Amino acid sequence: MHLQQKKFIYILESDVESRELCIEDDEVIENADGEIDIPLDSVLTKHHMKLEDLFEMKVAKVSLVEQACKDRKLVRSISFEHLRLNK
Repeated sequence: MHLQQKKFIYILESDVESRELCIEDDEVIENADGEIDIPLDSVLTKHHMKLEDLFEMKVAKVSLVEQACKDRKLVRSISFEHLRLNK
């Protein structure tokens, strides 16, 4: 029996659009508690983006989603609605 590898994506949601960022297997970190952690900043860098870009795009929410075939499972989400970027 072949075990299917888990795939993850970040979904960037704003009022006008939704954008998906694919996550490579080597970006997925499993911590000592067995929880999945995928640093957003490294995924953004791979996609030629910075944290500042999320604020410029007026992103309201960033969600980490596990994807298997056609099913999607929300792992966690971060609301950007009340966040400010300190430069």
